[in-house]
Amino acid sequence: MQPVTHKYNEYKNIRSDLRESSVEILDRAVRWFVELFGDIDIRSITFSHIDDYKRWLLNGRSRSAANAYLGMMRSFFSWLNKRRYTTANPFDGVVLYKTTKKKFEIYTKDEIARIFNVANDLWKLIISLALCGMREAEILNLCVKDIDFESNRIKITPKKDTSSTWQWGIKDYAEAYIGLDESVTKLLIARCEELEDMPYVTLKKKYWQRNLRKRDEGTLKQRQRNNPWGNFNRDFKKILYRALVDYKRFHDLRSTFATERYKQGYGLKELQYLLRHSSIQTTATYVRNINEQDLAARSGETFAEYYASFLV
Repeated sequence: MQPVTHKYNEYKNIRSDLRESSVEILDRAVRWFVELFGDIDIRSITFSHIDDYKRWLLNGRSRSAANAYLGMMRSFFSWLNKRRYTTANPFDGVVLYKTTKKKFEIYTKDEIARIFNVANDLWKLIISLALCGMREAEILNLCVKDIDFESNRIKITPKKDTSSTWQWGIKDYAEAYIGLDESVTKLLIARCEELEDMPYVTLKKKYWQRNLRKRDEGTLKQRQRNNPWGNFNRDFKKILYRALVDYKRFHDLRSTFATERYKQGYGLKELQYLLRHSSIQTTATYVRNINEQDLAARSGETFAEYYASFLV
């Protein structure tokens, strides 16, 4: 008898290279599987189990989320199969759900102006950093020591567990510099003067204290390390609502940054560095989206030039 949970614990002990975020996803995936079918022998699992599990995952979850859990389980069972604990990987035959990837959207200058008009100083700083190309997790894990005020730049660096910080790793492990406008540096200086003993620049003190407490209790999850704000997206939506701006993602501020640089003539390799993508194909999705928008705009201009007069 080789129960699922027993082999999974062995897998986690051996695969010490797994990211904490990946372990969290797989922990949930395995727990749900065992709740559905019991802690059964891994050799008794069939495609019928996998098919039922796949359908169950859609209960209250998006297709993208379901695919993430299926992908992690497939990797786990692939490991089992390579070690000859099983004669086959039952997840090999599973077909992932088809999904429509949401395209990047762009904030117009008018929308940015309206957002700044209703935002408080902290949110003005956060939004400005996103418009300089920073990711949400990078902004929320920014510490005073990361800022070079004289050179107007930020260095994205990982963090360690200390008395005042929690461990946090950079996406794609890529340290890089973020260039700042002097106006953004002034916002940073004003914010740092308010911090007292807190090292995190963009967090409210209550979130900082909560995360440290959770870390000391051993309950701080990877998603809370990445987003120590908690209800960050909800609070950002409130700003968009007050600014009378149709909902777009916070991450679309970063794509707005990429759009403006592309229009200024930055090449794909330059954008890859500025966006800190490990793959240039990822960067190309930003540029492709921009090209599609330009093409659609030119199409509308064509109608205006050739046919609009017939409607008068």
